[in-house]
Amino acid sequence: MRKMSFMLIAGFLLFTGCSNSEQVDTYTMEEATDNGDTLVDEEGEVSNLDQLLRFVDGVQEKKESDVTVSNFFNNQVSINELSFDGNKVNYVLKTGTGEEKRQAVCDGIEEKSGFISLQGCDGEEDAIGIVQVSEYNINKSRASMKD
Repeated sequence: MRKMSFMLIAGFLLFTGCSNSEQVDTYTMEEATDNGDTLVDEEGEVSNLDQLLRFVDGVQEKKESDVTVSNFFNNQVSINELSFDGNKVNYVLKTGTGEEKRQAVCDGIEEKSGFISLQGCDGEEDAIGIVQVSEYNINKSRASMKD
């Protein structure tokens, strides 16, 4: 009987120890805002668009730069990290927990008809969409960047 009680207690402790595994922190909108990311929220609204547009301009001017575009959609978080080394655009897609899902090296980035996408990418897709936003919002952001 004593052995049985010991086994049950040991099993319970082992089970409890395994089930209390550490929860992985997920990137939040507050953190993304504090970091200056371009954000796409649940409704598809884009904020800090000027950060992404400055990156697009920097690539066209061959200036080293980087930007992070964080998408918070359907209770999913995807983090698009873009960096330009003066020659190529390096792209890394991560989950909200920081797990890397995809990498690519691209020739450039373009803004066309409300779509901002990477072009000339290695791998499965030649183009990778980053964000879709109205021309009105792009023009509005560009106008505010001149001020």
